[in-house]
Amino acid sequence: MNNPFQTPQGNFRGHARQTVWTEAPDPELTEVGPGTPCGEYLRRYWMPVAMTDQVGDLPYRIRILGEDLILFREKGEGKLGLTHLHCCHRNMSLEFGIVEEGGIRCSYHGWKYGLDGTILETPCEPPASQVKNRTCLGAYPVIEFKGLAFAYLGPPETMPPFPVMDTFDEEGDEMLPYLITSPCNWLQVMENAWDPFHVVYLHTLAVRTQFIDAFAEMPMIEFHESQTGDFYTNVRRVDDIVWVRVHDHMLPSFTQNGGHFPVPDGSRYFGRCGLSRWITPVDDTTTMVIAWRHFRDGDDPRGLTDKSKVGFGMTDFYGQDPDRDYEQRQRDPGDYDAWVSQGPINVHARENLGFTDRGVAKARRLLRDATRSVKAGNPAPQPTDSFDGVIPTYGGDTMLRIPVQEGRDDGAVLKEISKEIAAIYMSGDHLQGQERREFITERLKEYEASWQ
Repeated sequence: MNNPFQTPQGNFRGHARQTVWTEAPDPELTEVGPGTPCGEYLRRYWMPVAMTDQVGDLPYRIRILGEDLILFREKGEGKLGLTHLHCCHRNMSLEFGIVEEGGIRCSYHGWKYGLDGTILETPCEPPASQVKNRTCLGAYPVIEFKGLAFAYLGPPETMPPFPVMDTFDEEGDEMLPYLITSPCNWLQVMENAWDPFHVVYLHTLAVRTQFIDAFAEMPMIEFHESQTGDFYTNVRRVDDIVWVRVHDHMLPSFTQNGGHFPVPDGSRYFGRCGLSRWITPVDDTTTMVIAWRHFRDGDDPRGLTDKSKVGFGMTDFYGQDPDRDYEQRQRDPGDYDAWVSQGPINVHARENLGFTDRGVAKARRLLRDATRSVKAGNPAPQPTDSFDGVIPTYGGDTMLRIPVQEGRDDGAVLKEISKEIAAIYMSGDHLQGQERREFITERLKEYEASWQ
């Protein structure tokens, strides 16, 4: 019998590429536990750690930055407390503690702790005992704001003011919190927002339009530096509309993007964000996305949003969680599948970055520089360093009616427009609230008119 199979022809290099699988993750950016360079850097910022409706009348066990903690609401003024998991007496878990007025009591021997971890009572000790003066329970400050609990896990002497962005309290804006957990390292979730080009393919061309058809147009991306961090302008032309979509990025993990279902069919001036989002590491291989979805009149002309789907473990736009069965995720993958399938901790040495990855490369470079700076004893830069009050942000959508300019390369025109709009946005940084919005809107209208 003759062998019916032909030897496959081609430049197969699987065996030669085996060496890439011996590479290890980048510990400087991916390890987040106590004492690690990145972990100590992240601890210099306020970050959301839970949705407040997760906290009932019992202690709520959570894990943040590799630490096991208890979040509870004391019964006096209803303030939130965040402490280490184990009682500092005999290490019984305080998830079985008794929540009381002003603090929490261990159910083993009755030691009671205040919100700052101070030992208030040791009922089984003799009256002369000094043990409560010699130690304390580890605890962290908590701020409750619009359905989210924010904590600061760093040294008290470096605790910054809580950063209040201008998108956190806008008239006519309903903000709904959500929290979704992913089984992977925080960095690969965070970097997704620095990668605007994936929207073209993953969300539009790969299988179907997951958001809007206009996202299929390859955007022109420009990165800009502000007093609080970075933002990028993402510009496309849709007929005679130039659509500039702006994303905020503040280290270590805060982002804001434009609306989820905009329709670029007319002028729109300084539309604001559809999402304010943080990436909070649970540990090296587990991550929480904690965010507010913004709902405003006019942001969703086609009625595609659904407030009832925003909450614990879910949100109202596609592909952010594992709510689909495996076959559907294979046939129509989303963001969650992109970052989780990189593995528990992505190995950067196996990647081959290109021009469209310059946002990801920049994010890693900024994080590495900041991590090393904190390790050297320097303070972590904060968005509150430049602003005492409400912090101006830029995330959202502007759409200007600017026809194709005869005799001019449209790519050059779009690049010029994106830079000018970024400058207009930043020119209002000295103003706040409605005054800033009106100032930027008027300047955008004047700029649009200059092209007619």
